[in-house]
Amino acid sequence: MNSNKQKVSDFMQLYKPVQHRLSAYCRVVAGNEEKALELVQETLASAFENFHTLKDFKAFQFFLIGIARNTYLKQQRRKNILREQPDIKSSNIGISSDSIEKYYDYELLHKCINQLNEGQRETILMFHIMGFSIKEITKDLSISEAAVKNRLVRGREKLRLLLVDKESGRKSSGFTNKSKTVAK
Repeated sequence: MNSNKQKVSDFMQLYKPVQHRLSAYCRVVAGNEEKALELVQETLASAFENFHTLKDFKAFQFFLIGIARNTYLKQQRRKNILREQPDIKSSNIGISSDSIEKYYDYELLHKCINQLNEGQRETILMFHIMGFSIKEITKDLSISEAAVKNRLVRGREKLRLLLVDKESGRKSSGFTNKSKTVAK
């Protein structure tokens, strides 16, 4: 009984400093708050169940993110859906035009991020949304620093092109246009 209390205490002590990063990651990949909450819950249940396998407490945030990533991918495979779009719920849309515009911006960004290849999407989310450093991403994904930087550069460029295409109302036809005419 005492060892179980210690396990809970150790888990919570490690979880509290990284809970915001996990929540941010889950919100972005899941697409809406309800699905993100479900993903966080499944991640935490699995992480607690497998907590004894964690050899280095310093790697706890990577342990959680890895579980969240695998849980999300498992959910997607089960549903046979490659990419989900965020649900539009009336409770998420306020009356002001600012909130409608923010919701539209969020939905547009989510759609564009989901059009990136998996490596670019994962790297962009970890760096820009979750605030991981390049070295942390390198460690978590087991790739070189150059590969992380390459994914960030290419992912940002692809996002920029997608967002320009979407904002101008044109259908995105891929990335044959490598023009650098739009200011960064």
